[in-house]
Amino acid sequence: MGQAWHVANRCLAPGALDGAAVVVVVHDASHSPELTSEQRAVFSQLEHTTIPFAERDASGVAGLVAAPAGGWRFGFVLGSNRLLLVDEGKACAAALNRAVEDEVPVDGPAGVLCAVLRELLRDHPAALSRVHEDFELFEEQILEGRVRIDRGKMMGDTRKLLGLDTFYQGMSDLTEELADEGLPFVAPADRARLRALARQLSRLATRLESVQDYGLQVHSLYQESIDVRQNNVMQWLTVVTTIAMPLTFITGWYGMNFPHMGLIDSPWGYPIVVVACLVIAACEIIFFRRNGWLSFGGSRRRRGKRRR
Repeated sequence: MGQAWHVANRCLAPGALDGAAVVVVVHDASHSPELTSEQRAVFSQLEHTTIPFAERDASGVAGLVAAPAGGWRFGFVLGSNRLLLVDEGKACAAALNRAVEDEVPVDGPAGVLCAVLRELLRDHPAALSRVHEDFELFEEQILEGRVRIDRGKMMGDTRKLLGLDTFYQGMSDLTEELADEGLPFVAPADRARLRALARQLSRLATRLESVQDYGLQVHSLYQESIDVRQNNVMQWLTVVTTIAMPLTFITGWYGMNFPHMGLIDSPWGYPIVVVACLVIAACEIIFFRRNGWLSFGGSRRRRGKRRR
């Protein structure tokens, strides 16, 4: 046996009541022997399903709801005067108790299922806003030139968004199936609530798409900052190598030890070579600076801030 509620005076109340629409929550589908073979086939997928869906048969509608990231997971069978919820946890019972406390208006079992689905989406607007705020923080840190950001959190937020994409699509299909005019046992008021839920899902999907686009921009900006740092390192290495190249040539030339090389016997030979090397290095640095080859990303950012 499971927990029971009933619909009376267009509200949900705890306990079963003869002659009223009944809502039952059980922990195992085997506790409901009245299920059809089609409905049992649907519930057999509960453990592994990742996308919400619903299938209609002669006795009603059976479906599964699976939230991403280890959230809610339950099955349901919606009939003319009964709603069966198969939930291994306590999420559905908590949602129904909240609907009793809030006196959520319902006209039948379909309205109760709509209230449970709304409870499932209660925290989603705030969750999307938090992810958007995280991406804003990452963007600020990248623009400030931070070398390290919380990449684990960035990837975690990205995974959340990927899971929500398929979830909203499945929930929209499920809601449209329940709100279909071909289900005569769905009260008109409950059908209107289901359509309102479908519009809410559409808004959440639109919000999700904008956050995903913003996340892609932040990822691209982060990758660009990494590329800029790598280019700066390579530029420094190139400049240093270029400056050292003629000096290496001179030292290699005078390391050949031929007996009649110039400046070998001169007392001023060594100072002259040292001064020549310094002059060559100074000329190269001046040349690089005039051509902007010593101006790196950090210097440009600092000059930009001074101009502002």
